[in-house]
This record gives sequence, C-alpha cells and structure tokens, in this order.
Amino acid sequence: MSTKTKEITIANADVMEQLAAAYPQEEGGKRISFTRIGMYSQDQTESTGTGKTKKITVTHAAGEFYIDRPTDKKEDILDAKGKKVGTKTKYEKEELGQEIEAIIFYKRHQLKAFDEAKDLWRNTPVFDSQDEEIPLFEDGKEIARGTPQQLKDMYLFVDKDGKTKSSLKDERVMYILHEGEAYQMNLKGSSMYSLLTYERNVRACPTVLTKLSSVFQEKGEVSWNKMTFEAIRGVTPEEAVKVLELQKQIAADILASKKAFANKQIAAKSEEELDEVASELEEGTKAAKEKIEKGF
Repeated sequence: MSTKTKEITIANADVMEQLAAAYPQEEGGKRISFTRIGMYSQDQTESTGTGKTKKITVTHAAGEFYIDRPTDKKEDILDAKGKKVGTKTKYEKEELGQEIEAIIFYKRHQLKAFDEAKDLWRNTPVFDSQDEEIPLFEDGKEIARGTPQQLKDMYLFVDKDGKTKSSLKDERVMYILHEGEAYQMNLKGSSMYSLLTYERNVRACPTVLTKLSSVFQEKGEVSWNKMTFEAIRGVTPEEAVKVLELQKQIAADILASKKAFANKQIAAKSEEELDEVASELEEGTKAAKEKIEKGF
C-alpha cells in the first residue's frame, strides 16, 4: 500500500464520519460545554498614569452582558513567580449591551469557594441533586467526597452577624438559548437568588422567552448590579423544538457521564478488592509455609 508512486484520493467527510462512529471508543462521559455568556456585576476599570496624573477609566459598565468566545489562539499560563507553566485557549469578549433575551432551558448546580489565605480554589463538579455523592477538589486535586451538604459542613464559619454559614457557596449553572445558539451562564449570590424568585413566578422557564437585565444594589460601601429576569412571551413552536433537542442532548450527556463515573468507581473498588484478596492469599501462603517448615 505504498503512497510514493501514485496520488491518493481521500474519502469524503460522510464516509470519514461513518468510519469514526464505527470505531469502539473508551467509555467516558461527554463533558457538557457551551460558550459562556456573563454579566459584569461591577464596573470594570483601568488606570493610567501615577500620582496627580493618575486617571481611572471605566472600560465596561456594571450590568453589561458579554459572550466569552474561545479563539484558536493560545496564551501563556504563569505561576506566582511569573514563570510560564503552560498555555491555554485565549478568549475574546463580545459585548451584548445592558439586556439580552433568551430561553432558559436547563440548570444544574455547583459548589465553589476561594481560599484567600491559601490563594486557591475549591470546587465540585457540576451536579444535579442534593443527594448525589460528589468529589470536592482543591487546586485541581480531590480532597473529599460526600453529598453537597456534607461538603458545605466542612467549611462552616460564623459571620459578623453571628450567623453560621459555609464558605463553600452554591452556584447555578444555567443553560440558555440566545438568538438561536446555546450558551452557559454561571450565577451566584444575589443574581442566583433573583433566578430562584423568577422560577417561582413563571410556570416553567423553558416555556417563555426571558429578558435578562440588572438593577443597582448597594450595601454599606459595596455596590453591584443584580441580574433580573422578566418573562416576555411564550416560546414559538420552532423555539420549542430547538429547546427540546437541547434538553434531550444535555440529559443524554449527563446520563453518559454518570454511567462512566459509576463504572470507574466499580472498577476502582474491584481493583481494591483484588488487592485485598491477593494480600490475603500471600499471607495465607506465608502462614502455610511456616507450618510446613515447623512440621505442623
């Protein structure tokens, strides 16, 4: 099958896809990944000059929505000392204005916390119910496993008002259909609770087109914009078909991911049990040998 003496015609894309689909794959869950939409909760600023000539300019106003779109470019990852330790995908922000319209078609949960003393993040994977047993990662390494409440209980503290809270905070991972394209939004704090209130006031988020905007909030010396939600109209038949397709896609991906995780757990447990059996056999063989040597 030498390719040196004649020109080779490559199979078309449809055939290539069939060949790839027929090839057995390693079992693993498909990661649910959409381009992200965010909102600046506070003004984004940049400063120029120093001393009396220092000037602070607002580059992005609080309440402005944007798409964090991945590019084919890479940028360096630097450690605390400024040394390059790798590369990552470079993202570019596409500004959307102070409000957008979208259909909220799915949501999931995640726990996150930033440890300022250690300068690192703790987080769980995205999950779906409060009775799931999930891992907790610190700086990318698993450090614990339990239900969401059990993990939150590991980081309890008493705030200045005497209330017991957890530093491991709830977040909502929200999936939306905006101008025909699916996106992911991560909500926390007052914006997350604003979503929960909205959910109680509409029959079901996937059945309506929602306007997302924000309102100014202030507490003491801190100010920010809280995301708000307002139902505009019911979804059209065409929008409903698209939403159902996306919901089925996410549900299937979640099921595959959980199945793969469960199989890994079973495999790990089986390997551990085999190690125990091997150890017991080794100990038994050693004991039998000693008995033989002693003449029973």
